[in-house]
Amino acid sequence: MKSRTGLGARLLAAFLVIAGLPALAGFFGWFELRDVTQAQQQLYDRSIPVLSDMRRFTEESSAIITVAPELAAVDDEAARRDRAAYLGARVAALSDHLSRFQAEHGGGSGGELTRAVVAMEAGIAELDRLVKQRLSLVQARREGLDRALGATSALLNMADTLVANAEMSTAAVISNLYDDDTGSAQHLATLDKLIEVDLFELGLMFELRSRTAEIGLLFNRIAGLSDAAGLVPIRATLGERTEIVARRVAAIRDPGRAAQAQTLLGTILSLSDPAGPGGLLGLTEGILELDGRIESAQAALRVSADGLHVAVTDLASRVQAEAQRAGAASLEVIRATRLRSAGAAGLALLLSLAVLWFYVRGNISRRLDNLSDMMTRLAAGQLDMRVAPRGNDEIAGMERAVEVFRRQAIANRTLEEARRRNEEELARHRNALQELVAEKTEALRGEVEAHAVARQKAEAADRAKSEFLAMMSHEIRTPMNGVLGMLRTLSAEGLPDAQLEQLRAARASGESLLTILNDILSYSKTELSGAHLERVVFSVAEVMQVIVTLLDPGAREKGIVLWLDLPEDAPAAVMGDMAKLRQILFNLVSNAVKFTEEGEVVLRLRVRAAGAGRVTLILEVSDTGKGISAQARQRIFEAFEQEDGLTARRYGGTGLGLAICRKFAEVMGGALSVESTPHVGSVFTFMADFELADPALLAESVPEWTPDRAGRSLHALIVEDHSVNQMVARSYLERMGHTAVCVDSGEDALDLLKRERFDLVLMDVNLPGLSGTDATRRLRGLPEGQDLPVIGISAHVQEEEVAQQLDAGMDCFVAKPVSPERLAAAIAQVTGGQRRGVFLSPRSVSLPMGGARDGLGAMLADLGPEQTAAAIRLYLDGVGEEARALAAAVDAEDAAGVAKVAHRMKGAAGNFSLPGLSAGLRALEEAARAGDAGAMRGAMAALPAEIAAARATLLRAADGLADQSKVAVNT
Repeated sequence: MKSRTGLGARLLAAFLVIAGLPALAGFFGWFELRDVTQAQQQLYDRSIPVLSDMRRFTEESSAIITVAPELAAVDDEAARRDRAAYLGARVAALSDHLSRFQAEHGGGSGGELTRAVVAMEAGIAELDRLVKQRLSLVQARREGLDRALGATSALLNMADTLVANAEMSTAAVISNLYDDDTGSAQHLATLDKLIEVDLFELGLMFELRSRTAEIGLLFNRIAGLSDAAGLVPIRATLGERTEIVARRVAAIRDPGRAAQAQTLLGTILSLSDPAGPGGLLGLTEGILELDGRIESAQAALRVSADGLHVAVTDLASRVQAEAQRAGAASLEVIRATRLRSAGAAGLALLLSLAVLWFYVRGNISRRLDNLSDMMTRLAAGQLDMRVAPRGNDEIAGMERAVEVFRRQAIANRTLEEARRRNEEELARHRNALQELVAEKTEALRGEVEAHAVARQKAEAADRAKSEFLAMMSHEIRTPMNGVLGMLRTLSAEGLPDAQLEQLRAARASGESLLTILNDILSYSKTELSGAHLERVVFSVAEVMQVIVTLLDPGAREKGIVLWLDLPEDAPAAVMGDMAKLRQILFNLVSNAVKFTEEGEVVLRLRVRAAGAGRVTLILEVSDTGKGISAQARQRIFEAFEQEDGLTARRYGGTGLGLAICRKFAEVMGGALSVESTPHVGSVFTFMADFELADPALLAESVPEWTPDRAGRSLHALIVEDHSVNQMVARSYLERMGHTAVCVDSGEDALDLLKRERFDLVLMDVNLPGLSGTDATRRLRGLPEGQDLPVIGISAHVQEEEVAQQLDAGMDCFVAKPVSPERLAAAIAQVTGGQRRGVFLSPRSVSLPMGGARDGLGAMLADLGPEQTAAAIRLYLDGVGEEARALAAAVDAEDAAGVAKVAHRMKGAAGNFSLPGLSAGLRALEEAARAGDAGAMRGAMAALPAEIAAARATLLRAADGLADQSKVAVNT
């Protein structure tokens, strides 16, 4: 204990001596350093806020300089306002910082800063004004370019049409030259005309087309110019091209097109005029000038920012100089204090050396050296040497502490090894998890892409389905014209009453088929662009009675009972869409009869008040048929869907009827629902509101048409490429007391009009070669055709299509299938001086009757054996020659010729229901219109087999026509 106390006391005395002198010197130096510290604190309190304000000035100016180019580069008004507002906010913040700085540090300390901030604010305002002007000019140029390109495109289309017309005219003259090889004077005159007029005009129109295309390219180049030097060649080239186009437009001989071309040329000239107020070249020069001014404004803004930076740097330099002066004074005080401390330290050193030499060296340093060596070994990781304390003083305590440290180091090494092993295991698990996440992410990405592709394919298939429905319903309209026309003709041939009754049934079926075609077209139009509601006054009870009357024979054949349940309070007349309601009820009742094998089918009406002048009609169709499973009750209302594949194979059908019903119900503002139990039956319910109407407004039934002999016999020209349609139209006109001549192309019609006088022209719109529309335009250009009445005939009955035909020069329009009533009304209108009448095909009041007939059977029932045999002979006589012409056109890769012949052969094959041949010709026509030579050869390779099969089918059918003709005569 004495040893420990003596060591401590001696060491304490030595330390007091060693530390006393420096402590005393430090005590005196503290008073001096206190003043230095206060001065440094004052300098800090004054300098740091100034430097902070300098930093804010720099940040705000940097933000302004960074965003200013974005304001200069914006291309829309919203972006300009956003960038201008942002820059304004930054300038305002900069002004606020400057105001606070001047208030805290004196008004005279920020004069340069104030001028720099004011200059930046003015520069931003000027830049915003210039950008706003440029946006206005860019918008004006964009609108001008749209107008210029629209006019150029329209003029280019007109030039294409004029080139095509000139080519056709030249081809016609060359053909005449080949036909006339006598060398006569007329032959030579025609050759002179070809060289001097037609070929010269063709060259002019070719040049008009090429120069117009060049003008469009020059307009497109204007928007991409980046300097004013690029405008010079464009201005010169544009002026040269517009002069050439102006001369070529002046050479157009068609007055209508010449006027239209002059209008388009005027638009192009006004937009290409360098001195004009809206000229594209002037607008572009203004934009390029503004771009230069904007660049100058940005440069001025950068100069203002540099001035702000210089002012900030100058102020920071002054603050730094002041801090340096204060620091120098503080260093002098510190230097003196340090000298005094050094003297005290030297004296303490001498005393310390004496203590160390006389005491520490012998009793402490050796033990400490040994202890230091031990600790060095421990630090090097040599933990196997144990430390043994000696004595009971402080050094012995340190030795014991080192031993404890050694043991803790051994424990820490063990823990470190365990931790390292755990980290390695954790890293392996983390890598494995990352690989798993990457695999799952890649798989999910593939699934998302597959779903996107599947969705696109489904959407494309749905559009193709709707377009196919519209195309097929339209394609059947043309042969329907011949069917209904021949039925109307036969009704006045003095047939027996039994045959007249059969003829009326056939005519009702044909008109009903036309109604179904209209419904299919309505469905496809609903899919593509929505359906429209038609409002007429009708009797609900009469509609239901007609449906039951038509479908009752089919129900009796199956041994089931068809009931009609009408309440006593059924309204006498309502206003609504009768056609859609009739179609809904017919589809529902016919389905009920088809799917019911025994029992009954009931068509029931229930009435419920719906407010003043309105009534809710609830129509139910119940049956005792096979029923519908719960899984299929919603699916059956989709297009082309049935309950299952077995139902489709057993009962047939397309799965379109209920889809049409659901669409029509939605258009009428009603609802269609179904309740069904498998093997028990189904109940379909349609409910909608109707307006009550006056029964006196009910339309009377239309009597059979009987021809009225015209007061003046007209000589008509029928332009129709279909032989059956020619027969129908001629029959109608002859029954009215007129005479007619038929041609099958627009070219033949124009040629015949020059040689023969006619009082009337019936013009089919869709003709091979020159269309009826173009033929009418050319007819109006002939002296003998300017006042000649022209009646257009087509199955294309959309409003814009009808308007296009009337605008082309047709006096009125009659929709296919042509009825004698509408044809007579059209003739009366045009001969009476009226124009632009439209006679569309009305929806029939009859409904389709059950039963399927093949195409040849339908023709036989409509035309009779003799006329059917004549049609077959006419077709078989010409199909071989047309097939050879088609093969020659395919070998020559003449796409236009292939499309023309294939279209004509497809229309003829459609009259005899030859689906294989029609499909092959349709594929060949589509390949020709697409210009795919490989597809044309592939389709042509399969065509001879289809033609042979069609020929065999028609020959077998013709063998039995003689016996059928005898039966028809004896009946």
